[in-house]
Amino acid sequence: MKKILALFALLALLAGCSAEAAPAMYIEPAKLNEEEEAVAKLLGADTDQHLFDVVLDGTAKTVRVSTYALEDGKWELVTGGGGMTLKEGEKKGRMAFGFEDLRGEYREAVQFGKDFTAVKYGSPEETGDPEGMGRTTSFLSNRTEIVYGREIPLAIQINTTKNEVISYFTDYFFQPEEYEKLGYEHVYALTVTFSQEPLS
Repeated sequence: MKKILALFALLALLAGCSAEAAPAMYIEPAKLNEEEEAVAKLLGADTDQHLFDVVLDGTAKTVRVSTYALEDGKWELVTGGGGMTLKEGEKKGRMAFGFEDLRGEYREAVQFGKDFTAVKYGSPEETGDPEGMGRTTSFLSNRTEIVYGREIPLAIQINTTKNEVISYFTDYFFQPEEYEKLGYEHVYALTVTFSQEPLS
């Protein structure tokens, strides 16, 4: 009997731990149902489009997307600083990003409830790489907690002529010096920030 009670206590403890481990607000790679996957393929969104599901607590007022370039071991803002106003009470949304090269043209789309916005930045002519330049991009691959005012890196892109490329998890956005050590010609980042502050 003591063993059974101990087992129930352990199971209750594990259940409590797993419940605590799941954040109340998060962003993660989108889980598409069969119909959504079919539409995505039809539109070509299964190629260079990256979709994320977002869960909030209903008090968010804005979402801001930014891109950065690594310069002398520090991230320099390329695009961003503005943002989209979110309707009060919205809790679930989806974000989509379409790009091949973050230095050129990229598209972002945000949908919360019935509100939808899409913006395109840059120009495809902006990239002009020398011959032999390769590119690799790492994306956010797991559920990540949203904390208001804290940037969440969604993608890190490396453009280089080096034969060997080390691609880190997106969390390495917070350690830009690690990329600087590797001597890549171009490193770019895409981030998102949710806020309870209105647009100024």
